[in-house]
Amino acid sequence: MPLCSTNIDDEITLFAVDMKKGENFQFPLKISAQTKLTTRLDFDKLIEEKEIGHGSFGIMKEIKNDDDDEFEKEVNMLDKFRSDFIVHFYGAVFIPNKVCMVTEFAQYGSLQDLMKHKTSEKVEMKFRIKILVDAAKGIFYLHENGVLHRDIKPDNILVFSMDFLEKVNAKLTDFGSARSVNLLMTNMTFTKNVGTPTYMAPEILNKEKYKKSADVFSFAITMYETFGWREAYPVNTFKFPWKIAEFVISGERLPRLDNMLNSHYTLICVCWSKNKNERLSISKIEQRLNLEFNK
Repeated sequence: MPLCSTNIDDEITLFAVDMKKGENFQFPLKISAQTKLTTRLDFDKLIEEKEIGHGSFGIMKEIKNDDDDEFEKEVNMLDKFRSDFIVHFYGAVFIPNKVCMVTEFAQYGSLQDLMKHKTSEKVEMKFRIKILVDAAKGIFYLHENGVLHRDIKPDNILVFSMDFLEKVNAKLTDFGSARSVNLLMTNMTFTKNVGTPTYMAPEILNKEKYKKSADVFSFAITMYETFGWREAYPVNTFKFPWKIAEFVISGERLPRLDNMLNSHYTLICVCWSKNKNERLSISKIEQRLNLEFNK
């Protein structure tokens, strides 16, 4: 079985020798073949135009041998996703030393990139809400299919259009941490070293059993940063990652920012509750954001 899908157009030359006459003959033979079309790509068919950055979505990463199984799980998961709000997966290369995956290109980078390069005044609130609506739809799709993303954050929300009248402005990406809900309930070893501490739910920080509500907590921090257009935990206040963990586990939460509407902060508060059972479902969050967007 071939390692990848590919087309073969080549030519080989057959040689024959007439022993009696001492003459040599050459016969060119053209070969044309095509394998079954799959998402296993031929690395030699990929054309690298330019490097687009070192974000979690923008550059090929080296895969160690012991990561092969995890990489294949991520690829198999992406291959099954069919949603306008999940980044489109074209395929992956499994050839040793060439391992990589190919997804659609996001012209505007990630939500994190927008926060970094554009001031709050240049990104209107209606557009920010639309980005969050699209991200919520992506999370809802995952949850409906029994999958937790486990690393929801602005860096994993890609922006495809700056016109909020478009059907799709943003899509979820980076499913290296995503897992089946059923699998998580039976194998808790996956809780180690997963996700970004800044966005982790208290139950994950405590290494407790967690469910879809953990993604909701991460989305709450993402909303906080998007509405406030700043990082949730400034380094001058939280100098070390464990300070964030202590803050979250103790039940403390970030205050409302001066530039944040009460309605937005109220929504965030019901999504980052210490009691995971009190957090809103992602479908309810999407409904509330849609109401805000359509005002």
